[in-house]
Amino acid sequence: MLTGVGGEGVLMTSVIVARAASIEGYEIRGTQFHGLAQRGGSIPTQIRFGDKVWSPMIPRGQADLILGLEPIESARSCFYASKARTNFIVDTYPVKPVYLNLLGHIYPSNKEIEKMIAPFSKKTIMVDASNICEEKFGNPIFGNVMTIGVAVSSGMLHLKKKSVMEAIKASVPRYAIKDNQTAFEMGLKFKE
Repeated sequence: MLTGVGGEGVLMTSVIVARAASIEGYEIRGTQFHGLAQRGGSIPTQIRFGDKVWSPMIPRGQADLILGLEPIESARSCFYASKARTNFIVDTYPVKPVYLNLLGHIYPSNKEIEKMIAPFSKKTIMVDASNICEEKFGNPIFGNVMTIGVAVSSGMLHLKKKSVMEAIKASVPRYAIKDNQTAFEMGLKFKE
């Protein structure tokens, strides 16, 4: 499962993962919620791949990996997770809702988010991918592809480097291929 907020590139990230799985010959099913990007709303995306996949929906507590591209959205996805099965990779870069300050609410710290996730997580990797990519490329959007690299190198996403590189080439605009591939490589080299 991939989750984040509209405008972060969640849908593009899911396309890269699905294409890489397709390149490797897996059967793929998935769901995407379109239209929320304009409102900064929650974007949960589900991808299932394997030798035979019957349904695009992940049953409650059955996600193998939750790739959280925004901290709060990662915590909201715990419905799909279970301590015995689910790994989390969470980009620690918060996209704070406008109403947060208007209503006087406080955004939880990354330690609080990790604590919320802990009862549902086999293993959690917190990575500051968007900030790292903002420093490297001048744009945090590449953090999504960096998290794919972290997922592959940690063994949490069972795809090969070569197929992900091909999927990036086939999925992103031509002018952004090199930066996305570099971000993926940065994720492969990430150390906890």
